[in-house]
Amino acid sequence: MKTREEIITAMCYTWRHDYGLDRQEHDGPGGLISMGLTAAQREILRQKMEQIFDNDIAPNMEFKQ
Repeated sequence: MKTREEIITAMCYTWRHDYGLDRQEHDGPGGLISMGLTAAQREILRQKMEQIFDNDIAPNMEFKQ
């Protein structure tokens, strides 16, 4: 059984397959790394997935004990 945190992390990876890859602030379209998220981008995505989970998914499900 997955916890709330594991489900939200899975949602982040579903939305952005590069969720776990680090990107530096100076890396951009012409930079060396074209994938990944900065810490700020990762936090924004996580907050959005938490909001979706808490408002739309969790109210319609039950966690098994």
